[in-house]
Amino acid sequence: MCVRFVGTFEVSAGNEEGAAMTQAPSKTLVVDGDGHVMEPGETLWVDRMDRDKWGDWIPRKVVEDDIYEVHYAGGVVRGGGRDLHDQMAEAVGMSPEEFFALTEQLRARGGYDPDARIEQLDSDGVDATVLYPSQAMFFGPVDPIPALQNIEFVNDCIRAYNDWIAEFCAAHPKRLFAVAGVPLQSPELAVAEAERAVNKLGLRGIFIRPSAYVDELPLNHSVYDPFWAACQDLDVAVGLHPGVHVDTPGACRKFQLVAQSENMSVTNMAMSEIYGGSGLGQAVGNMVDMTVSLGRILMGGVCERFPALRVLVLESGGGWVPSLLERMDEQVEAFPLEKRWLSMLPSEYFKRQCYVSFEPEEWNLAPCAEFLGDDRIIWASDYPHPEYHAGVVDELRERIESLPEASQARILGQNAVDAYHLPL
Repeated sequence: MCVRFVGTFEVSAGNEEGAAMTQAPSKTLVVDGDGHVMEPGETLWVDRMDRDKWGDWIPRKVVEDDIYEVHYAGGVVRGGGRDLHDQMAEAVGMSPEEFFALTEQLRARGGYDPDARIEQLDSDGVDATVLYPSQAMFFGPVDPIPALQNIEFVNDCIRAYNDWIAEFCAAHPKRLFAVAGVPLQSPELAVAEAERAVNKLGLRGIFIRPSAYVDELPLNHSVYDPFWAACQDLDVAVGLHPGVHVDTPGACRKFQLVAQSENMSVTNMAMSEIYGGSGLGQAVGNMVDMTVSLGRILMGGVCERFPALRVLVLESGGGWVPSLLERMDEQVEAFPLEKRWLSMLPSEYFKRQCYVSFEPEEWNLAPCAEFLGDDRIIWASDYPHPEYHAGVVDELRERIESLPEASQARILGQNAVDAYHLPL
């Protein structure tokens, strides 16, 4: 009989006469390359920001009558609200309680309690996870809330989150890892926070949204070069992680995929035939933003100028990437004037420096691994967001079972270890 302990060792039970148990290295390491936390809004920022300096601007959450969650930022309601909740529930024929239950998964203990997260990892058969924020994802440069145009305030909000997530991971430092946010609307502050987060807090990477941050200048503009250079020097990956809101000049805002509002409950849940919510925003907006950003990074010279930089393409699906790379290669060869600042084809830069995350259910994961290389793919659970479901690792194994065992092992965990330089 063989009893498997997730990600550490296998224990072979002895015979009836009590033979000694032996340990052997686990065959495969399973690492979730993009999970999430749900920040404890009641305490995270309130406990870590200067009340005398920022007063009612400090982000906080209030819960009324058990089902009405109200998120404040900059002294403005940024999510939820009793009247809005009741109106949205009525519009879709639900009671307020039923509408509240739609987001029950987001309140899973594993989103904010590190011990509960370990229990969840054990249940899913996952050895380690790399964590991204939820609320703290949205401190973009064109947020409708006036206070979030104050870069000093935004920087303090992001620093508070980075401090909290470092504390969260410290509870289980061999299984919980995280990436830091930075205020890229000020590249100077972004560099300073990246250095602090990596060197002092021990975070394993930096995330930004796949969007312009400074005066709508694209990510390959020289204004961002100090940031790219710092991440290269720190030897940490940059995760491009999209999100559904109108705080960046991305697809949700420019193409009005969602209703324009400072309240994220409106942008994500007050949908109609004209304005989508999380569904349209993620299915279309995430991939549009990532397509544009990947084009800028590969065709615009970022990877050429920073050859040791690692870039992660996250939460946008992965099946479209081979076609886009093929198209990029074709176009720079057909229009060679656009290759003057490049020494390689876009697909060659990608295969040297980039990774893309797939959700386990994507049907073309294995064929894409054959095109991109089995060392370019990580997988993501998205826990505890709605895309998560139980059995993700089993589903992933089924999707990649046609690949060689060495390729399966890379996708299951080793690629995430390499991308984030995890000490595993």
